[in-house]
Amino acid sequence: MSEVPMVDIVVSTFLSLLAIDSPSGKEDAIRQFVVAQLAKENIPFIQDAFGNVYAWVNCSEKPPISFSCHLDTVDLAVGVKPLFEDGLIKTDHTTALGADDKLGVAMALTLMQKRHELGPFGLLFTVQEEVGLQGAKHLGPEILSQLACVFVLDTGKPVGTMIIRAPWKLAVTIAFHGKAAHAGIAPEEGLSAISLASKAINSMQLLRIDDQTTANIGSLHAQGSTNVVCDYAELHMEIRSLEKQRAFAHLEHVRSCCNLACSETGGTFDVSETLSYAGYQVDVSKARQLLRKACNQSGLVCTEISTGGGSDANILREQGIDAVLLGIGYEGGHGVHEQVGLEEIKKLAILVHHLAEVGACSRNQ
Repeated sequence: MSEVPMVDIVVSTFLSLLAIDSPSGKEDAIRQFVVAQLAKENIPFIQDAFGNVYAWVNCSEKPPISFSCHLDTVDLAVGVKPLFEDGLIKTDHTTALGADDKLGVAMALTLMQKRHELGPFGLLFTVQEEVGLQGAKHLGPEILSQLACVFVLDTGKPVGTMIIRAPWKLAVTIAFHGKAAHAGIAPEEGLSAISLASKAINSMQLLRIDDQTTANIGSLHAQGSTNVVCDYAELHMEIRSLEKQRAFAHLEHVRSCCNLACSETGGTFDVSETLSYAGYQVDVSKARQLLRKACNQSGLVCTEISTGGGSDANILREQGIDAVLLGIGYEGGHGVHEQVGLEEIKKLAILVHHLAEVGACSRNQ
């Protein structure tokens, strides 16, 4: 393997991708770029109804391994002006960089260009990952049927890191119902839904609950005039935990706080929850074994950790697919200080190349 040219390809492709704005739901331009690269190299691919793309490299049937990345970025990674400084690729601090996940996309496209050195593998490009893993949730059967052992190139951890445990996530909406009244003439006849929500929130355990569980309120909405006692307020929050039962136990805590607030004042509330994604724990896994082997061959320490974040790996594992999430070396994702070091890109190129090699060899094992 010629390491330096491969790194050059990754960096060059990465910079080309950074010039293409692709916030969630607006991935057409970057998808066209990817599809054009695949077509140029005569790589067979399909696009499902939701906009996800899957390509077969060095094969025409289900490959032994696949590499996955997502095409979208957060809204802050628009109009990126990348800078090179002290061995880092960063921004001018007015936008996010978009290494999450354009670095993963660049790595996937580089593997495609280096395919003559490798065996069979697949490439999965999903959309709308940043807004609830929507692309992965809507993968068509024509793509899902091709996925066996998947390496998801998408987390801001050092290269060599594997996420072996990820959380369950609940999206929770709470509607508080009060009573409208004239705020100047008869405020005592009213019941403020905003006050109800405030009382409930004040008694809730939020943010870090324990070493496995978090809870956060994202917004509290109430509309109206100052001369009317507000009769409706809506709260949106999330609960995450590495253990399913802890997530639902904390939901019951939230419900009890709302019940207490309303019982004291006479208001009412409604709670609705949706499972955004299921958590997972990787135990016996071919993907885990292959990554350990590839790290050893690459001279990297394989670090196995838990995370509080979700990724396409959550959705794929829920589908029964052996997927693991890998660190790709960037730092500060989603913020204006997002950056990635050239040394991490070099490590990533070496590791992924070895993964493609050991993955191909595993077909007959």
